[in-house]
Amino acid sequence: MLTLAACTAALPASPGATPTPPLPTATFTPAAPTSTPAPTATATPTPFPTPNPALALAEATAGLARVRAQVEDGRLLCVRYEDLNANGEPEWLALVYQEVDPPRLSAFVIDGNTPYPLTPTQPAPGRPDVGLGQYPVCDLEIRDLNANGVPEIAIFGHADNNEMLLHLFSWDGGHYRRLGYFGGNAGIRIQETEGDLSAEIWEGYQDRFAPELAWYVIHTWRDGSYGWTSNRYAWYALNRPQSYPTHRPQYAVISFYLALNDRDMPGAYELLTAQEGRDYASWALGYATTVQVYVGGVQAISGTVTENSARVAAMVTAWDNEGGVIIGRLWSTEWSTVRTAAGWRLNQASAELLKEWVVPHWP
Repeated sequence: MLTLAACTAALPASPGATPTPPLPTATFTPAAPTSTPAPTATATPTPFPTPNPALALAEATAGLARVRAQVEDGRLLCVRYEDLNANGEPEWLALVYQEVDPPRLSAFVIDGNTPYPLTPTQPAPGRPDVGLGQYPVCDLEIRDLNANGVPEIAIFGHADNNEMLLHLFSWDGGHYRRLGYFGGNAGIRIQETEGDLSAEIWEGYQDRFAPELAWYVIHTWRDGSYGWTSNRYAWYALNRPQSYPTHRPQYAVISFYLALNDRDMPGAYELLTAQEGRDYASWALGYATTVQVYVGGVQAISGTVTENSARVAAMVTAWDNEGGVIIGRLWSTEWSTVRTAAGWRLNQASAELLKEWVVPHWP
């Protein structure tokens, strides 16, 4: 097919037409500058004010005097001087041990001359009132846990029977509100695992049927408070080499995913039966991008448990590094398990993908 240019070139010239002369080539001459360019400004750093040691000492002395007056007959354990209400000015936070019966921890904030008590939760019926804790320890954190721009005061305490306590407080414009109370005999963790810069509270309990394991209830910040969202298993204490409980089918499943999370690939592979089918090298390659695995909601499925076999359901959250991007996935899984001379082993699995997301901030 001829192009338009080719067709135009083939037309004969009109009789008597006078050729149009070519246009002259334009020459561009830049205009002469009419003014001298302004010089580039150089920023002059603002000098920091010279600290006044005498003024700082006077302020500290006066502040500590107000703190001690508020302590009364208690024993002052520790003091922090930090901005606790996000107003740009520091306040005094004091942790006090009250040697009463039973002994207990208490705490308060002093802002200027105004004291604000940090009120602990009331104990359950029949439990002793230990306030923020039963023993004289100073274990606290001050940081913005829920990414709302206001710092939280996290006070850890300890009580009998290996119980750890956690009280959270935050300024709400008129007083320091208690955001939550948590307690467990397998410790309490503050962790950020979802990539949203908001920390979760892990409330831990030791598994009485498998002392190597701890069961954590996960509390997540939603709509102005912390609420239960999921549960996960972790090791109660790390050992090397780790002992994997397999005396029940659900523990074999838990051990498998904990081994994957620890990157103990040989340990995880040994929990599979020969019927799983793949050699170790090809099987391990399937987890090459996995960076973290959590397992929770583990239970034997009713009606499937016999002396030598059972089906086990679990909720598994896995994070993979795919081309430099962390992808989170929530799976609903089911394993068939069998009893062997070495304990329960995993045979075959099915999995349903429930949720997938990109993690913007990997902790």
